[in-house]
Amino acid sequence: MVSKNSKKYYIKTFGCYANEVDSDLISGLLESFGFKELDKKEGNETLEIKHALENSDILIINSCSVRQKSEDKVFGIGKMVKNSKNRRARVLLTGCMVGSALGERKRYALKELKEKTKNFDGYFAPGDVPEITHILKDFNLLGRDVALEKIVPERKYRGRNHAYVNISYGCDNFCSYCVVPYSRGCEISRSEKEILEEIKCLIKNGVTEFTLCGQNVNSWGLGVKEKFQIRAGGQKDKSTKQNSLPFAELLKKVHKIKEVKKIDFISSNPFDFTSDLVETLKLSKISNYVHIAVQSGNNEILKAMNRRHTVEEFENLIGDIRKVRPDVEIGTDIIVGFPGETREQFMSTVDLVKRIGFSVAFISMYSPRKGTFAQRNLEDDVPLKEKKWRHMYLSKVWKQSKPKGSGGIFHSRWEGSE
Repeated sequence: MVSKNSKKYYIKTFGCYANEVDSDLISGLLESFGFKELDKKEGNETLEIKHALENSDILIINSCSVRQKSEDKVFGIGKMVKNSKNRRARVLLTGCMVGSALGERKRYALKELKEKTKNFDGYFAPGDVPEITHILKDFNLLGRDVALEKIVPERKYRGRNHAYVNISYGCDNFCSYCVVPYSRGCEISRSEKEILEEIKCLIKNGVTEFTLCGQNVNSWGLGVKEKFQIRAGGQKDKSTKQNSLPFAELLKKVHKIKEVKKIDFISSNPFDFTSDLVETLKLSKISNYVHIAVQSGNNEILKAMNRRHTVEEFENLIGDIRKVRPDVEIGTDIIVGFPGETREQFMSTVDLVKRIGFSVAFISMYSPRKGTFAQRNLEDDVPLKEKKWRHMYLSKVWKQSKPKGSGGIFHSRWEGSE
């Protein structure tokens, strides 16, 4: 076993809540081995990484692949590793960039990733606890008496009153622009028992506010046939007889836990936000903020994106939600400059933003992600100058149209780090 004060680690996390949870799990694992977390160096990101390279034994970069900017930050860290004159740390790469190279659904070969990040010392896929422990042993950072087969990692608790709780992993939607089905794999739900036990454990540590997370949080507990029936529009009509959505029932059970004060959930898609889930928004502990990605305000572009909803369906859903919760704050994600998007089609998105009045909007310029359908089959034909103009114009329209006093903590909580 490592002496409690002899080895230090640092994790730099990019991306969404899924990576944040993974980083907490990795922290818990390392601390079970006696590692101590290095204090963060205040200042800019360059100073932070330089400090970690020089003062930790293990620096783990938890990567994001959603946008090119996210991957470019990792490549920039690679240059810092190469140029560091006083490097002490072994540098490991994990997260979505590695998941895209090691998973069953590969976007590119591991050899290609290693060539672009050749100054890193090791790689492991998200959630691969056995691999990180073997890497540590190879680096002689673990005692020889450590029994790897007996490892039961526990997530590190960071003393906050809010916590993310993953209820499912992966994605089977294959939106044409998205890396998640590759980097995170097949959509798999955790058991209700496991989820509730984690929540109760976090409550013992003082957590009272929870965000239930999944790439498709609404389809938790559904089989492949069931969830795709919903995503094809088969069970969304209020007149359709259906069993209650498992996720709606899970929300009710979490709501009944006395110590729970507030419940959020992400990420929701319009195509599986069923009427019974809308009804759960009446529950008092459910947050007054709902995040639902629309991505575009034009049906032709939505079809090219392989989204399973129309603009009309989205607007009807928002209308239903506001009937249940008139003062609800709605957040969304939008991509501008998708392949083939004309100025006229973009203006349809502008009009939608004006009509809805989003409290929060994450607006991104399309960038082709290697291995996705869009990258392989659609020409990235909107000039960068035009993408920048659309991003600027839509951002201005959104700020002018959003309800006064909205956003705030919701924006900071969901934005994450690129």
